[in-house]
Amino acid sequence: MSDTEQDPLTSRLAYLAGTMDDDDRPTLSDMLKTARAYLAPHIAGYTLAQPLLDDVVLGTSLDLWQAKDARNGIVGLTVDGVEPFRISTDPMRSAWPKLRAAGIPAGMGVS
Repeated sequence: MSDTEQDPLTSRLAYLAGTMDDDDRPTLSDMLKTARAYLAPHIAGYTLAQPLLDDVVLGTSLDLWQAKDARNGIVGLTVDGVEPFRISTDPMRSAWPKLRAAGIPAGMGVS
């Protein structure tokens, strides 16, 4: 995939992220590439079914997308007012339990 091509999961990530703005597509595609780069060393030598791999990549990408707006904990504005939230600094936080459920000993200091 060249730098100008979008990742095949971009549309699914856009839906999960709640953005259908075409201007966000390059950033979403880049976040999918970044998620795959984070994931690569932990799955080297293992085989994951494509739906599982896609799920882990999408979850990690979505965490990266949400972290862009919540550095070190930010408040969210809702129709009900201000809602505080925090985003973990671990970009793979959603991936660890999924990888372990798939039989890959990741996120335990042994991956």
